Amino acid sequence: MPVVPASELAQIALDVEDLVCDKSCAIWRKTPTKDAYGTETEVLSEIQTCNVNVSEPSAGQLQNYDYLIGSLAAWRVRMPTTANVQHQDHLVIDGSTMVVQVILAPKSYEVLRTVLATEVL
Repeated sequence: MPVVPASELAQIALDVEDLVCDKSCAIWRKTPTKDAYGTETEVLSEIQTCNVNVSEPSAGQLQNYDYLIGSLAAWRVRMPTTANVQHQDHLVIDGSTMVVQVILAPKSYEVLRTVLATEVL
């Protein structure tokens, strides 16, 4: 039996989201489509909007994921656990576009989903 009941954890997540997530974010995903000639292409489609919190990643996170991030500008984005986010999704926040590079797994209870994203120039 979990130490924190699911209903209580859901309420904690809503409270934290209201306090921390201060920016609007649109999540876009590449979806395969076929044109009139049957050629398959990928098109970006908006799948969800939510509120997020954007901050700088820690030095350890930058070091651990250097092979993905390299010299790109990276940001740690925290969003509700209900956000439907996947690797390589595009996040549009305050007119800036970022690409999700890593979805960080929590070490205990997940109150906000955290991803590392790099800016698209």
